[in-house]
Amino acid sequence: MSRIRVATGTAVALSSALLLAACSSSAPAAEDAEAAGGDGALSACPSTVVLQTNWFPEPEHSAAYALIDPATATIDADAGIYSGPAIADPSITVEVRAGGPFIGFQQSTALLYSDDSIMLAMIDTDESVKLSKDQPTKAVYTPLQKNPQILFWDPEMYSFSQLSDIAASDSTVLYFQGATYMDYLIAQGDVRADQVDGSFDGSVTRLVAGEPVVMQGYITQEPYRLKNDFPDYGRDVDSFLIADSGYDIYPAAWSGKPDVVEAQSDCLAQLVPAMQQAQIDYMESPDAVNQALSDYLVEIDQFFQITPELAQYVHDVMQDEAIVTNGADGVFGSFDPERMERMTGVLTDIYSGTDVEVADGLTADDIYTNEFLDPSISYAEGK
Repeated sequence: MSRIRVATGTAVALSSALLLAACSSSAPAAEDAEAAGGDGALSACPSTVVLQTNWFPEPEHSAAYALIDPATATIDADAGIYSGPAIADPSITVEVRAGGPFIGFQQSTALLYSDDSIMLAMIDTDESVKLSKDQPTKAVYTPLQKNPQILFWDPEMYSFSQLSDIAASDSTVLYFQGATYMDYLIAQGDVRADQVDGSFDGSVTRLVAGEPVVMQGYITQEPYRLKNDFPDYGRDVDSFLIADSGYDIYPAAWSGKPDVVEAQSDCLAQLVPAMQQAQIDYMESPDAVNQALSDYLVEIDQFFQITPELAQYVHDVMQDEAIVTNGADGVFGSFDPERMERMTGVLTDIYSGTDVEVADGLTADDIYTNEFLDPSISYAEGK
């Protein structure tokens, strides 16, 4: 999911040193994994698998971070790199790269196309459709079944019973300029074009100050932070999930360039099930990874921090709100074909009214696949 909280300090540059290209013929495959000390579970993969996230380390990215035992992880806080031997196969190194400030706030797709060392990056469905003509991507695994993005407000200022009540109010709706969901909400009549303000920079100051605003955020973050980190506010907020409006994208799906997905199909057939299992392991026992992410963020020493308590809150919300759950077919990490087809059509229609050119004849099958998932892996929720 594309984060909206903008850094207030100088962004840390992404390390300029490129590691082994994920799809390069010169990248050594782990053909002798067992001899190297692993069990060969990722034997078809390059010796280093690079995964690009779209924000600072956080529990929403557990499918990547939980691939690595925190006890064996190495941190480069300046470059935003967390790496170590894969739990599934210690002969393979997994490198997880932070996004946001560490990539100059570039879109994940742009970085995927500028850095051949990256095998998979986190890309929202709408970004995949929007850039399908010139920078196509294909999603292979979705860590989140529901977009946790919300519109939220102070319940002492407004009482909304349905999303369209916002359009009938005098509120200013603050959002991150260019977010496609807002075009959808305006077209649906849920908000008015004359009440939206695209200057939102991630700060909640205007809400805390008592201004008549509705603002975008994440159900996994802002409700906790406003109640616990802002003593001048210090209470609950009310919110609507944008996903409940019908704008039901898959957020932050792990995606690759189509040619890389094809070239690395044998690796992905091993890596994707490892990511399925790693995320389930996190959901069932989050403490070690939560502590590791919190400690990592302390080392990064920027404006975005997550305490172990907040990380546990994020975990619980992802579970309670069915943000992390099995796909419609019961398989963990799967895409629903009907949902993908519908959203591909919705997004194509939205972009047709703009200067965005999507790929000619784009279909849902062009932007996702379930082929690499292990259908036997599912999440026993609440375990």
